[in-house]
Amino acid sequence: MKIQILVFLISLFLFSCEPKYKYDSWDLPSTPQNLADFNSSADDYNSTAPTLGRFIPLCFSTNRYSNGNQFDVIYKPMVVSFGKSTGEFRILNAYAEWGIYQHYGEIFQNALSKINTEANELGPNFIVNNSMANQGYEYLLMYASDESGNFDIGFTFKRQQDSIFMESIPIEFINSEFDDLYPFVDFEQGKFFFCSNRENDKFDIYTINLVDPNNSLLEEFLYPNQNMIVKNNILSSDLDDKCPYIYDNTMVFTSNRPGGYGGFDLYKSIYKNGEWTTPVNLGPNVNSEADEYRPILINEGVDPNKNMMIFSSNREGGMGGFDLYYVGINQ
Repeated sequence: MKIQILVFLISLFLFSCEPKYKYDSWDLPSTPQNLADFNSSADDYNSTAPTLGRFIPLCFSTNRYSNGNQFDVIYKPMVVSFGKSTGEFRILNAYAEWGIYQHYGEIFQNALSKINTEANELGPNFIVNNSMANQGYEYLLMYASDESGNFDIGFTFKRQQDSIFMESIPIEFINSEFDDLYPFVDFEQGKFFFCSNRENDKFDIYTINLVDPNNSLLEEFLYPNQNMIVKNNILSSDLDDKCPYIYDNTMVFTSNRPGGYGGFDLYKSIYKNGEWTTPVNLGPNVNSEADEYRPILINEGVDPNKNMMIFSSNREGGMGGFDLYYVGINQ
């Protein structure tokens, strides 16, 4: 009995010594905030940001190194920092722990060396795929380039055991004589999404079924896919609909359809009962009279009710041209 009482008292003491935090979560802002650590006086837009623990590799297109002449994809490490004791929230251009994540930086730099040319590279989408569990991780960087005269979708790839990325390759069964951009793979639906102006000289959102969502992505893209490319008529409108991006059951994209607040606006659609709901404008708190472009969604667990959306805009008050912004949107 004495031993049991002693164990109880020790447990009670240890529990009472656990740190008590003043702030368990933080409300992501409902109005966009400039990602000042990442922007320049040039155009910075079209980002991708896979989450790897506390480390978020932010890749985006910029013309900062060419005097505005061409867009290349660059990489910046990003950390979302939230202090539960202080309530301070910051997004930093930094590594959380350099020693742990240094090799990821090298991975991304090597991938970018395979895709950047003297033409324009836009709309990167970096995928870290662990569905091939018995073979380790796969790293895939998709993008679009106008090196051929019109924009084509291409990719570079490496497996975990490979030392470097393969030379970039176009996805032939997707590309057309028109502009094809902003690729995205949804493993849950087993679909490949992109946008193209192949019909009526306007951009629509298209899908193609993957041959097998459990395949290596290299196998999916290297060999011809005979599945039909289909325009999604729920997501597409009479004007331009571009940049589809999916997180869980939510798609965000940009459109200049009627009813917006000026230029390109950001819209949201939910995948429900096997189809996408009618897109809804994200409203005047997010959109402006200028252009809002290429939204992506991430969730670092700081806000239980909102996802973080990173997007691009050339609105007033930025650092110049298009800047990257972040905002919270309801899940």
